[in-house]
Amino acid sequence: MKTNILTAAFVVSLTAAFAQQPAKNKYQQYLPIIEKGTLVQKDSLANVLMSELKMYKSEEDYRTTINVLRSLGKEDLQASAEALAKKKYPKGSLTRDAFITDVFYNASTPVQKEKAYNELIKKWPVKNFSEEPLTYDYVLANLAQSFANDGNAPKALHYLGEMKERFWRGNGYIPVGQILLSEGDTTTAAPLLKTAMDDSYYYLTLPESQKDNKARFAAMGYASSMSAYVNILVAQKKYADALGYIENALKAAPEQADGLAMVHYKSLMGTGRKLEAYNILTKLYAKGQFAIENDLKKLYTELNGSIQGYENFNASLKTELTQNIRNHIKEMATFKPAPNFELLNIKGEKVSLASLKGKVVVLDFWATWCQPCVRSFPGMKAAQESYANDKDVQFLFMNTWERDKNYKENVVSFITKNNYPFEVLYDDQKDPQTGEVMAAKFGVKGIPAKFIIDKEGNIRYFLTGSTPNVDYIKLEMKELIEAAKKPYKG
Repeated sequence: MKTNILTAAFVVSLTAAFAQQPAKNKYQQYLPIIEKGTLVQKDSLANVLMSELKMYKSEEDYRTTINVLRSLGKEDLQASAEALAKKKYPKGSLTRDAFITDVFYNASTPVQKEKAYNELIKKWPVKNFSEEPLTYDYVLANLAQSFANDGNAPKALHYLGEMKERFWRGNGYIPVGQILLSEGDTTTAAPLLKTAMDDSYYYLTLPESQKDNKARFAAMGYASSMSAYVNILVAQKKYADALGYIENALKAAPEQADGLAMVHYKSLMGTGRKLEAYNILTKLYAKGQFAIENDLKKLYTELNGSIQGYENFNASLKTELTQNIRNHIKEMATFKPAPNFELLNIKGEKVSLASLKGKVVVLDFWATWCQPCVRSFPGMKAAQESYANDKDVQFLFMNTWERDKNYKENVVSFITKNNYPFEVLYDDQKDPQTGEVMAAKFGVKGIPAKFIIDKEGNIRYFLTGSTPNVDYIKLEMKELIEAAKKPYKG
């Protein structure tokens, strides 16, 4: 009990010290406990925050406390705090956000969504939240996509036109444009995609001193919007126009070359610049884009007059790729004992790391809502299947950070629907001392996160991020696993 009293006193003193801090700063002040505190300290902080709720004088104070409780894993207390905030501020942003989540996003038809949107702007007018236009832009983009999917282009265009944030509107324009393209409506789609492209280019070419986070975010979408628009030009056989846009883009942002490679290749072929097109295909193949092999082989034969020498050329490209991967994985190398775990799989069976000693273990932390995680799964499936007969290798897919209460049913449905032969574990067991799940113990800050653990239980490699490139993932996993099979040399 003495420890508990001291801990509570520490938390009380901490909250008192920062009681007068702006709400946005308070969260940062609690990070030491959120990230490294014991379970007792976390419980004490949560209880102190709950005791202060009725004294709060702004909705922002409530929001900060709710975020802290969420980070502490106190879902029940979080729900109580949210209920109090909504009662006190029925026209506030928390109540509005709940309406968007529970009513708007759950509407099943465009008409129902439109009705919910009209109710939203009536009860929570945009003018009352002038600092949060992006919240409404998210809703408008979703509503526009819903109408586009329903074949109602005029309605889709109307709601896209209501969006306010230029830096973000491409996230509404591009999906709608792609939907319209899939329906054969190029005339309506092209201006949307061009607008998104032009917006991204504007932010991309700003002077560095003017590039804030919004500008950098907008610039990131340049390759996708450019590819979508230029593909229209290519389909219309306007190759010179397409090439003009691409070459202008590559001058402004050479780092976008990979994202624009395929449409660049098509444009070069359309203008008869086959040698340059061939060089682009060669670079793509050397980066693991093996799906283009037929085009590469055909162009090689055309430029060289025969197929002679192609196999050696192909082998040299794969050798180059393998060496590049080996150089890359050196950056992921580490060496430390992996935290032990014993978690339940989707069959309800216990699986522990200790029971897998003597095997190389590939851990992949993921969630059903994580699109980068999902994008990498076809590649991870191919990698796992390539080791199907190797009893010394085990793949484990650690489902973590799920947001829905019925997450277990969602996980089973997702795995079954996609026919993934994965051994999935639920990362939902909190440490009795710290309240942490295994993702936190492994130091995971974002997902997907993959760990390669050697036969002695040591983490040898750690990597984040993803790619949809199946062949590249398969090759990368092979290099990581085979390297982990070898004794550590320091």
